[in-house]
Amino acid sequence: MGITKGDLNVATFHKTENSYRKFCKICGGHLMTDHPGMKLVDVYAPLLQGFAHTPTLHVHYGNKMVAVKDGLPKYKDLPAEFGGSGETLTE
Repeated sequence: MGITKGDLNVATFHKTENSYRKFCKICGGHLMTDHPGMKLVDVYAPLLQGFAHTPTLHVHYGNKMVAVKDGLPKYKDLPAEFGGSGETLTE
């Protein structure tokens, strides 16, 4: 699935080859980030109509701003499957 409408108003910015930020040319709002090396696209859940999201893990928890006590795995960086260390942290 891709962008369903307004694709002419989507621009891309990237500082590194790891992440390509997609944003609206009109308002500057962040839409998604493509991570080609991980074959992963981060999409802001509120943009997905009719989509119910149930989190299963936390990534980059080593740099957290807020502690979340929800019983889910908390990865220091990323799971090994996504190119990270796979190291988990305690709540």
